[in-house]
Amino acid sequence: MKGLFYIGLMLLLLLAGCDKVDAGRGEDDGRVYPVSFTLAGFMETRADGDGENALKAGDTLMIAAYDPNPPRALVAAGQYKVNSSANGLELVSGQDSMYLPVGTYDFCAMTPKQTLTGNGNYGTVGQGVDALGSVTQAQMGATSTPVVLKDLDHLASQISFIVQVVPQKLDSVASFAVQTIEIGGMVASKENNYLLPDNLLEIPETGAADRFETLTIGGTDAFTTGDKGTGAGPGFINTQKTPLIVFPKAASTFNAVIEVKIKKAQAAALDTGSGTEGEEETINLNAKINRLAFEPGKRYKFEVNYGWDYVRFDITTADWTTVKDGSQVGDGEQTVSHEIKIGQWDDDINLDMTI
Repeated sequence: MKGLFYIGLMLLLLLAGCDKVDAGRGEDDGRVYPVSFTLAGFMETRADGDGENALKAGDTLMIAAYDPNPPRALVAAGQYKVNSSANGLELVSGQDSMYLPVGTYDFCAMTPKQTLTGNGNYGTVGQGVDALGSVTQAQMGATSTPVVLKDLDHLASQISFIVQVVPQKLDSVASFAVQTIEIGGMVASKENNYLLPDNLLEIPETGAADRFETLTIGGTDAFTTGDKGTGAGPGFINTQKTPLIVFPKAASTFNAVIEVKIKKAQAAALDTGSGTEGEEETINLNAKINRLAFEPGKRYKFEVNYGWDYVRFDITTADWTTVKDGSQVGDGEQTVSHEIKIGQWDDDINLDMTI
């Protein structure tokens, strides 16, 4: 009888030692151990909300653990949020701690939180969403293991426009305001476009016509519009207030149609000598840019300068400001310029350029 009691006691102890079992790779005789998470540099940069995209208290993240070996299967996942002090991560209420066997894992952190599909290898990010993510490979030990996650990177791209009049044209203009900018050849939203554990937004083939669409920047509050200025520099500067967040895309044709309303100051100052003072007209710049790609985590600034007898189109690309400290990173900005000569400000100006 004592022998049976001893065997039963040992079975109870073994079951207790197994703790909680989650999906795993079965290492270390099936035992699993709790893992906790924090973000690199979190203590130093999150508390004061540094950076325009700094995570704040209550922001929710999905953290998923994957086997790094093919087929890179999902092992476990959980929802976490930034704590009330904005200096660490904690489990969302109702969520259990993540438990894993001993082994090496790729830990994917992503925000906004995701509902994973396709055996855990896909998520969905909508148009205009500043999705952030990172992948950290770490070793799970035979004990409670803290994992410091890499800082989150921007997965999308962002674009913005500045449209202005160069000094020598200012005397001919009473007002100059961008109405809309239509940009074609942009990647459209799609279910399951977030690839895991690669931590990348899907970039479709250029021949997949159903995967592209035209986006519009416009409305009464889209641009800040400056006045004529002093004449020492550009005037009537139209600056896009908020950058447009777009999906990355492969090198392909990018079309921008910029519609501007111009009010003439006086007919005598115009090249054509036509029109009357105070007359308002609409002109369109149709810019076709060949082989332009949008890379993840990059920002693209388009500057359009309307001159006396030309239009200059500048494209500047640089790294996005990071979530870590709000500063610019990388090798700095890179600009490509293209200029087209015009006889006058026609209703339609066509620009064809290759990047």
